[in-house]
Amino acid sequence: MRRRPGYVLLNPGPVNTSSRVKGALIREDMCHRDAAFSELFIRLTGKLRRIFHGGHDYSVLLLAGSGTAAMESAIASCVPEDGKILVVDNGAFGERLAEIARLHELDLVHLRYDYGEQVRVEDVRASLDQHPDVAVVAMVHHETSVGLLNPVREVGALCRERDCLLLVDAVSSLGAEDLDVVRDHVDVCWASANKCLHGISGVSFTCVAPRAWPRIARVKPRVYYLDLKRYKHYADGRAQTPFTPAVNTCFALEAACDEYLEQRGPSRQALYTARNRRLREGLRELGFHFFTETGRESHSVVTASLPDGIAFSQLFEDLKARGFLIYDCKQPLQGKFFQIANMGELSDSTLDSFLDALAECIGAAEMSRTVAL
Repeated sequence: MRRRPGYVLLNPGPVNTSSRVKGALIREDMCHRDAAFSELFIRLTGKLRRIFHGGHDYSVLLLAGSGTAAMESAIASCVPEDGKILVVDNGAFGERLAEIARLHELDLVHLRYDYGEQVRVEDVRASLDQHPDVAVVAMVHHETSVGLLNPVREVGALCRERDCLLLVDAVSSLGAEDLDVVRDHVDVCWASANKCLHGISGVSFTCVAPRAWPRIARVKPRVYYLDLKRYKHYADGRAQTPFTPAVNTCFALEAACDEYLEQRGPSRQALYTARNRRLREGLRELGFHFFTETGRESHSVVTASLPDGIAFSQLFEDLKARGFLIYDCKQPLQGKFFQIANMGELSDSTLDSFLDALAECIGAAEMSRTVAL
């Protein structure tokens, strides 16, 4: 087992980061109520607004917490007492949306698909027809647990037609996939630093359309720390957060945003597409097959079959000994498939080295079985 620190992270977040992003963490101590942090807040939220493609009147709010903090904040803050929330769910993170809605005892309509099944816009339309009092629709853009992209743009057009708010989890898509909150009619969209933007864990952020705020204002607070109205009050009045933020992590996120904007969004997306294709082609050559091949797969995660006779735990440890960390699937895929993410600061040569290491692991396992027989 390797003793030196540092592995190539091929799990879907946190990700390997550049030296520039790491270096941004090391700076002078700063009080978050000082004007210097307000200056950082203004710069950072402006850059994130550009990445979301939000208009100048869109709010960007920073939270100290993972993407799930932003998820709960959006759901708890947006659903009126006399309205329903429709959750569109085809994987583990869609299930999390529904779980949070149930926890807050919201009136939930749950449009549930099997893992890996594609979301059909006509099903969303039928649910809205059946439940005209739905006020909010919530869905995941990239359902990471299966590696599928969901039809946010089409559902957004439908929500605008029905005058519903659309809440979108873009935690593992922002930075790698085509998403535009204005074009796609997304009213509340959240993501986190440590996925396809290549930042450090600990900060999530939410982009809110101006049309959403009058509706959010009428919702009685259900949470204290995660109430979006509180964050907007501090953002508008002081260019700050209501509670202590992850100050140095925000500096690292700004550096990651600078890298993204300098590279330009379409170029970053093209890079992800090329990386993902390289990974899939290499896996095919090794005899792997994939959980889905629908044409709606993401460009940052591959859900691949486990080799015959090799348990995930064995493959994980064998690859870890060679310097690579892969990721186990969630139920019901566990034991049959595993995940490889091409997120973060990676090179083609690193991916090629991983594929070589994977081939070694498979070969060694096959040789051990042959000797045992």
